[in-house]
Amino acid sequence: MKKLRVISVILEICIVATFFQGCWDMREINELGLVMAVGIDKKDDNDFTVTVQVAKPNEAGSSTQGSSSEPVWVGTADGKTIFDAIRNVAKMSSRRIMWAHNNIIVLGENLARESITPVIDFFAHNSELRMKTWIAVVKGDARPYIEAKTGMESIPALSLARLYKYGQLPAKSIKSDMLTVFRDYKSETQQPIISQLNMVTNASKKEPQVELAGSGVLKDDKLVGFLTPDETRGINFVREKVKSSILSVASTLLNNKRVTVEIHDIKTKIKSTIIGDAPQITVSISAIGEITEQDEVSNVSIEVFKKEVEGLIQAKIKGDTEDAIKKLQTEFNSDVVAFGRFVHIQNKEQWDKIFQYKWDETFKKTAVKVNAKINIDSSSLFQIPIQNEKVNGGEKVEGKDK
Repeated sequence: MKKLRVISVILEICIVATFFQGCWDMREINELGLVMAVGIDKKDDNDFTVTVQVAKPNEAGSSTQGSSSEPVWVGTADGKTIFDAIRNVAKMSSRRIMWAHNNIIVLGENLARESITPVIDFFAHNSELRMKTWIAVVKGDARPYIEAKTGMESIPALSLARLYKYGQLPAKSIKSDMLTVFRDYKSETQQPIISQLNMVTNASKKEPQVELAGSGVLKDDKLVGFLTPDETRGINFVREKVKSSILSVASTLLNNKRVTVEIHDIKTKIKSTIIGDAPQITVSISAIGEITEQDEVSNVSIEVFKKEVEGLIQAKIKGDTEDAIKKLQTEFNSDVVAFGRFVHIQNKEQWDKIFQYKWDETFKKTAVKVNAKINIDSSSLFQIPIQNEKVNGGEKVEGKDK
């Protein structure tokens, strides 16, 4: 009993102590600077340049009007390594810099073309950094993108991060984070592809704005080139990363005026076959489409108009996809579409015997056929667009459903 009483007293002391212990590692909010975005460049003298956009929590979250204090501070410094440059940024900061809230990593072109290995190494080994952080590559230096006052948020880095959420609507960009890039970087059958940021002029604002469009293609750890936004959408079709998209084509039945189609229910099937000692890839893309806008009156039947639009959209998807794959094979020799993985899975015996150790050479010569099948939902078609309704002889002539 005496032993039980002693144990009981010890437990009571421990429980009471937990209610009275202080927050020994507490950090005051006005002493913190939260890194929201970081840009990394490589200089000619082989030094790294790190630029950070740091949020000041008390200013960024304040609702006080007329405050002259900026919600963010931008600091930049050089160093022999990425970590060295980051430590040198800390020399200029009057606040304790925290990295756990970082939204995006922007890589300059010089750094990416030389090697992304130092970036992968630093961010994969640092326990304070999240691997789900967005990552992008730019033409030129990364620093201007971190310094830019872009978007509609008080903290520009939040605007950059939210581009990834809404950029899927046009489907002309890649949603790349550190975890995905790290996975492809380590993969034996797929090369990395990274989203691209561009600086564009906004007529309504003096400051340039940042857009998410296009992509950077890597071979192993080096950037080898860029895909256009349309080519990037073609790659997204192959990778089945498109939920919906908007495509615009010129219709001969509308005097070459534009027709806009929204496609959804997009599905992609990839089939690999071996003929002789060479693989052949067939990419089949299917989707449902709805006409959302047309710029001219159509006097032809709905079925004729529908058939032409389906053919135009199919040709657009097929052309963009073929252009992207051709560039991957002939210019970059980079399998970001994971054709090697499909050959491995679907033809394992031939992969093990023939292709496993020479896929780089085989990928360039692999025959690829792209098929596209789009079904326009005729229930959304009108004979005459609303903006072109006419009054003829006192009677209104309206478009009709099928």
